[in-house]
Amino acid sequence: MEYNTQRDDLIITEYGRNIQKMVEHAVKIKDREERNKYAQAIIAIMGYLNPSLRDYVDFKHKLWDHLFIISDFKLDVDSPYP
Repeated sequence: MEYNTQRDDLIITEYGRNIQKMVEHAVKIKDREERNKYAQAIIAIMGYLNPSLRDYVDFKHKLWDHLFIISDFKLDVDSPYP
């Protein structure tokens, strides 16, 4: 049995462990096009999990920022934001 105390710490707790695992998987995907599609799907799920972010003017930009923070800036995808 695996306990939370034995797991890696969550980087951004609002999204939970499953999003963090998805991001870790996305970093490992070799095909860039596939990685971009996967990142888009993760962004969509993050938006559903955190509807309060929609109150921000540019909430998509914030989601992309969070995606890169969770990946420790190792995710190489085509972001719509610089």
